[in-house]
Amino acid sequence: MDLKDFDSFTNSWWPIGISTVISIIAAIRFYMAGPKCPSENRIDDCVVLITGASSGLGLATSKELAARGAKIILTCRNKEKGEKAVEAVLQTLPTAQIDLRLLDVSSLMNIRDFVNNLKKDYPKIDVLINNAGIIFEQYQKTKENLELTFVTNYLGPFLLTHLLLPLLSKSDNGRIINITSLAHYRANIDINNFDFSKKFMYREVYGQTKLALVMFTKHLASLLKGKGITVNAVSPGIVRDTKHFRSSPLGSSWMTKMSVYPWTWLFLKTPKQGSQTVVYAAIEPSLDTVTGSYFSDCEIKEPSEIVNDAALLEKLYERSIELCNLSDDLNLQLSD
Repeated sequence: MDLKDFDSFTNSWWPIGISTVISIIAAIRFYMAGPKCPSENRIDDCVVLITGASSGLGLATSKELAARGAKIILTCRNKEKGEKAVEAVLQTLPTAQIDLRLLDVSSLMNIRDFVNNLKKDYPKIDVLINNAGIIFEQYQKTKENLELTFVTNYLGPFLLTHLLLPLLSKSDNGRIINITSLAHYRANIDINNFDFSKKFMYREVYGQTKLALVMFTKHLASLLKGKGITVNAVSPGIVRDTKHFRSSPLGSSWMTKMSVYPWTWLFLKTPKQGSQTVVYAAIEPSLDTVTGSYFSDCEIKEPSEIVNDAALLEKLYERSIELCNLSDDLNLQLSD
């Protein structure tokens, strides 16, 4: 391109058009990224347990909270992946306090063993973040004869939370944060059908588990009122680089991944961006007494209308207690 061609280009509409397109793309990306955590508060020496933290949102949250002084109990199923996750945190923050623990939230027996061992080393936990979650395209059952997605996303966190209540009660401000999803808005729940074998539709099952988490959050918050423990649900938005897409058509082949990458880059959050509301719910001092709420983009939002059905919430809770073989006396769980 000679000087005359360049002058012709600069005097045309092309520069305006290109700059307009770039501005629109930048505006969309900025909007879809969501807000940065508005709190600068530190939580030095607070013990934070994060499930499913070997990658994605859980790993990003671990990094963010470790940078604010928290002692992180990083849990995952695979030791090798867990060690790589710990290394990734230490590369970012060499002084981070990280304790790797193996935990399979799809196994109720493993959860019980995990908590029994944890109690030997930790007199208290300040924040529990139930992050582990997955979506399975094929119908699968656990060794305990329960549907795999249902246990991993909901029943396992339900049991883990109850077993950790004694440790959370020892904190000055115990916080439970359940990571849910926008998918809960589209879901319904059938308390009499947690087997899902007759009609298994993996997206519907996933949505039900995330709805159950929000329902559990609100009901448990009412049971723990005045006991020094808050319970809130957080939707991180749609986050890229998660294992959820392995059952999606978007992850079916490398050609498909390449073709949709520009759109996932534009419209989906990075794990760090998705972690901001989780971090906010974990560290913000003004939330010390806020409980039973649903957060998205660092604000309290209205969840699905189903969450307002108190009778249904109680039925779900009672059914979950039964499936986990727990005592329905919450005071026993607190006093342990």
